[in-house]
Amino acid sequence: MTLIQIEHVSKSYVMGGEMIRALDDVSLDIDHGEFVAIMGPSGSGKSTLMNILGCLDVADGGDYVLDGKAINRLKDAQLAEIRNRKIGFVFQSFNLLPRLNAYENVELPLIYRGMSRKEREPLVMKALEAVDIVERRKHLPSELSGGQQQRVAIARTLAGDPAIILADEPTGALDSKTSAEILEIFKRLNEQGRTIVLITHDMAIAQQAKRVVYFRDGKLSEVG
Repeated sequence: MTLIQIEHVSKSYVMGGEMIRALDDVSLDIDHGEFVAIMGPSGSGKSTLMNILGCLDVADGGDYVLDGKAINRLKDAQLAEIRNRKIGFVFQSFNLLPRLNAYENVELPLIYRGMSRKEREPLVMKALEAVDIVERRKHLPSELSGGQQQRVAIARTLAGDPAIILADEPTGALDSKTSAEILEIFKRLNEQGRTIVLITHDMAIAQQAKRVVYFRDGKLSEVG
């Protein structure tokens, strides 16, 4: 069953007085439960596509349907609701709040949803357990290694039970051993039925996914 469907999507920016076509007539389908890597060099359009998939930006043209809902026609408040309910983000820089411990960082999005403490606690603990970081739940980000911080970031995403996890260079700030551990978490989550889209410029990372989409100069050049 198709979760993501984009058809003939285009996106342009003006940089230094020059019009840059970041996405050029891109079409792509991603099914529920897929693990897809979007690969390409810097400036190829992969991050622009990620922003559109994550409802952080909108396309200039074309259609985007997420889980049966036409995204193009939604207003900002509706897009924010989609981001909060259906999409989980994992970034290279972790984006943890430094004054909150691991538990509180994972809990925060659920607070924004208006959940009670009683509702939040089992969800937070389940998410922390899923990435093997429960024992560090009372530690601040500054007291955690890069790999541990990324585990917390993944747990924060899992707590909201999103339909899709978008991971933008999630191993970019990690050493090779820790990167392999984080990729194993993504593979395990995918085996449990999670849909994962991973952005990377590294072929070795991309090959850990079940399907690889290649971008160059804003075009979908190959699907493997």
